[in-house]
Order: sequence, then C-alpha cells, then structure tokens
Amino acid sequence: MRIVHAAVAGCLVLATGACGAGGVAYAPVRVPHKAEVRRPPTVLGRMDGLPEEFFSHARSPWRPPFRPRARACRLLFDAAAGRPPREGLSGTTAATYQGAHAGELAGVGVAVYDGGEAAGHLAALRDALSRCATADDGTPYDRLTARTPLPGIGGPDAAGRALSGRVGGYPYRMHLVVARSGHTLIALVHAGLTPPDPARTAELTRLLVREVGTLDA
Repeated sequence: MRIVHAAVAGCLVLATGACGAGGVAYAPVRVPHKAEVRRPPTVLGRMDGLPEEFFSHARSPWRPPFRPRARACRLLFDAAAGRPPREGLSGTTAATYQGAHAGELAGVGVAVYDGGEAAGHLAALRDALSRCATADDGTPYDRLTARTPLPGIGGPDAAGRALSGRVGGYPYRMHLVVARSGHTLIALVHAGLTPPDPARTAELTRLLVREVGTLDA
C-alpha cells in the first residue's frame, strides 16, 4: 500500500508541475499598445522564510492538473499558473515550491499592473473565487468542490477558499488565494494529497505579500 501511495503521489506531483529542475519561468504577455511586457525582478527565484519543510528554490510554474469547465475556476487556475488578466499588465512571473508532504506544492503567480488596474483585477478574482463552486473537467476523476473560506486570510486585499475532491481519481485538497500589494497581484495554489494546513497557507500569503511589495518601490 505504501508503494502504491508513493507512486500515486509521484504521478500527481508530475501532473501539477512540482517536479523537475529549472528556475523560475517567465510568462510574458502581449499588452495592447505596448511592444514588450516588462519582466519583474526574480523575486520568486529563492524565497527565504517559506513555511517549514518547503524547499526555498523555485521550480517551473504550476501546471493545473486539468482545465476547469467553469470560467470562474479557469481564471483562478490561470492566474496561479502565470496567465493573469491582461488589461494593464506590465509584467508577470510564476513559480512552484515543493513541500514535504505527499504531492504538496505551492504554485505562485505574480503580476504587476499599470495604474490602478491591480485593484480592479483583484475584485474580479475575488468574485471568481466566490463563484468557483466546482472545478471539474466533466469527468468524475477530476473534480474539486469549494468548501469554506480560509481562516487567517481576508480583508480588502486578500481572499482564500478551500477545495476538496479528486484529481486523477485520487483524493486531493487545494487552497486558492488571491491577494494584492500595491500594483502587484498575487495568486496562490497550495495543494496536495495530504490536506494543506490553512495556517501554512496563511503564512505563505503573508510572505508573498511582503516580498512582492518591493516591486512597487
């Protein structure tokens, strides 16, 4: 049974982009009337101060294990994978950090916006978070149902929600978080076979908000 569990964990880790070497990958996006999108500093390259048992070196961006049918869920998955809303976007980067528990990962997408666009996009992602009741691809094998809001994450600039169900036919748990720091938008996925600890998710969120705040300097 232990061997089977380890094999399943390995498959899900690979499916969600937590395995494999490589540094932070950037996701440049074309913005209307701009020739190039600025790539933010490599704030995600190495994150000191991550919750205990997370590896501090960033890996390639999170790859959603399936494409949700619901648009609200797709918006959230895309933002965490480094494909944020485009209006006013000036730069974006994304990375994954591997945890110590079975299949545990933290996928982070960071997007920097011009003017006040970040606040508007946060409002849209918060709305998507409230409307993403079920993330599924139309099969019983990939289906996550939204549960309760996450404790320790809230206020005008952050929101989070827990989802649970199955990925690849196996039990899976996920925390989805959206947050803003100045002109910067953050999307976080904390997931794994073992239910993620809400306290660790809140700690990750605080760290990211603190670190990306330097992009406004």
